[in-house]
Amino acid sequence: MRTTLITLISLAAAAFLWTGSASGDSTALHHPLYMPDAKNVGNPALQPPPICCLPGPPFAAGVPYPGNMAYFGGHVQVTPAIYLVFWGWGQPGAFDHTTPGAPANDPDGAAQRMTAFVKALGGTKWAGVSTQYYETVNGQNIYIENPSNVFGGVWYDNTNAIHDNVSGLELAQEAQRAVAHFGVTDLRNAQFVIAQPQKYNEAGFNSGAGYCAWHDYTQPQYYPGVQPGISFTNMPYVLNSGTGCGQNSVNTGYYTGRLDGFTIVVGHEIEETITDPGAEDVINGQNLGGWYDVSGWENGDKCAWVGYTEGITSPSTVPGGLNNITGNDGKPYAVQSLWSNNSAAGAGYCAGNNNDLPVTG
Repeated sequence: MRTTLITLISLAAAAFLWTGSASGDSTALHHPLYMPDAKNVGNPALQPPPICCLPGPPFAAGVPYPGNMAYFGGHVQVTPAIYLVFWGWGQPGAFDHTTPGAPANDPDGAAQRMTAFVKALGGTKWAGVSTQYYETVNGQNIYIENPSNVFGGVWYDNTNAIHDNVSGLELAQEAQRAVAHFGVTDLRNAQFVIAQPQKYNEAGFNSGAGYCAWHDYTQPQYYPGVQPGISFTNMPYVLNSGTGCGQNSVNTGYYTGRLDGFTIVVGHEIEETITDPGAEDVINGQNLGGWYDVSGWENGDKCAWVGYTEGITSPSTVPGGLNNITGNDGKPYAVQSLWSNNSAAGAGYCAGNNNDLPVTG
């Protein structure tokens, strides 16, 4: 849905600002934090667990969800390290096609594109939006950093067999294998993107539930037998969902525009994990969540698909809309904007995409 700048400012100004904290145990309410596709941003089944008093989806598709985020007491990833796991991409049957000149385990260039993006996002203005958020340790606020290199490593795992309709537990188990593979000891600042190939994807994504990806945090209640404290992303092969998950939403062309969804979706999950690695969990009264709003919307949720209606491009003309950023390698990458509490004179708005609201005052 297209909306005017005046309407967008009005929505932001009308936001209900909340600075409280959640209490109690949300075990019964737990589910992964979904990124709905462009058709399902208001789907109640894909909303985050309720935090307090204002449930509800965005006002309309393509419009930011107003209201600033609050700190809920958990940790953030101050010095983030992002590890990419391409699980089973070289396994027989992982793809149903080949492309001349492209490797058989990446015929569309999706793995190459995601890897280049993760290597290039450090130090950008877009990633810098998250540096206003912090964790509090011994009474001191420690802010998220924006180092030029956040790439932890890449692993093409063709040893541990994948299959179609993998479960969330199996993805968490793969994340645990990645911890061992990379020798990661600092889980607080590490996240693992478990990317699946064209023909072997997570069951919910395959079912048409209406999401492009999700992220979560391993705890024994939800992922029995898996090491606790691993932040990981379920990253399906979003090209299977076409324009619903961002294909050609910013760019045109077989390579760039066709792969827009991969950088938009993985960027959404990466930045949400940086600011909320605990995925809003409350365990035995302890809040593990970082930053989100009173309805449970994280910095990516609040700005997902701004200016975009499925199949219709040019959202970059809308403030905070999907757009290209320039990576630290000098190349363009399609991303969504990220919620900034500091934007719009402190009312908050979507930022970082080279189409921000003008600074006033």
